[in-house]
Amino acid sequence: MQKSHRNDLTNWLLLGSLTIIWGSSYILIKKALIAFTPIEVGLLRISLSFLVTTPFLFGALKTIRHQNLCNILTVGLLGTGIPVFLFAFATTKISSSVNGIINSLSPLFTVLSGFILFKTSVSKEKILGVLIGLAGAVVLVVGRYGLNLSLSSFALLSVIATLCYGTNSNFVKEKFPKSNVLQITSLAMTMMGAPSLVALFLLDVPQKIITQPNALLSFSGILFLAVFGTVVAWIIFYKLVQRTDALFAASVTYLIPLVAILFGVLDGELFTKVQALGMLLILAGVYFVGKKYE
Repeated sequence: MQKSHRNDLTNWLLLGSLTIIWGSSYILIKKALIAFTPIEVGLLRISLSFLVTTPFLFGALKTIRHQNLCNILTVGLLGTGIPVFLFAFATTKISSSVNGIINSLSPLFTVLSGFILFKTSVSKEKILGVLIGLAGAVVLVVGRYGLNLSLSSFALLSVIATLCYGTNSNFVKEKFPKSNVLQITSLAMTMMGAPSLVALFLLDVPQKIITQPNALLSFSGILFLAVFGTVVAWIIFYKLVQRTDALFAASVTYLIPLVAILFGVLDGELFTKVQALGMLLILAGVYFVGKKYE
């Protein structure tokens, strides 16, 4: 497919849509927790994502070798299974805007995990970017929650979730360099989604959705996360990469925190100057990591 110019209006509309979808994810998690526990939120997200990606399953079964099933399960756990629970538990104590900013660490952890686990070569400038970004994360968390180890530990859950995202990017590139990403995602969600559906019925969550006040509204938020945040957003992202380049598409990393902060402030969350400093340091780190060097 021939790449179009970055200034093409369609490209900016795609980028804007992607920013809103991913940027609103954290306030939706917060609202989902009104009616559901973190475990239930995680199980619902996985189950609904599994159902949404089912149409891609049949094609995937024809192309994926059985010996890759363990690797596919790893993709599922790192890309969705572990992070959805960590972010849900983290949001019980820390603000959605902080979660959105922490998620910007993903490119930094992609570089770090690639260097440590996959022996990827890393320039001094990228190492500097990682250090600046991690320093920003410390400023963000300590500036917001001080030395309260209880609250800081919940922020650490979000950091670990983002580490999973970064590691998963390298793992997919290493193990499935030429595979259809949607098919891989479908198989991974199937391996996690089927047990999650069983768990939902054992916990009587469907009955809770019908009978508990506010449960239907919280469920709607989770449904949006599963349909748009998991499937539609990735399709938009890949389309954007095809139309422009990876660097332009990755600029969504800088925009997501702004949307997360906006929704958080509208919901009454506090956003301080120290948090802004932490965010700027993280984004500066992302800039150094994403920049091309001679």
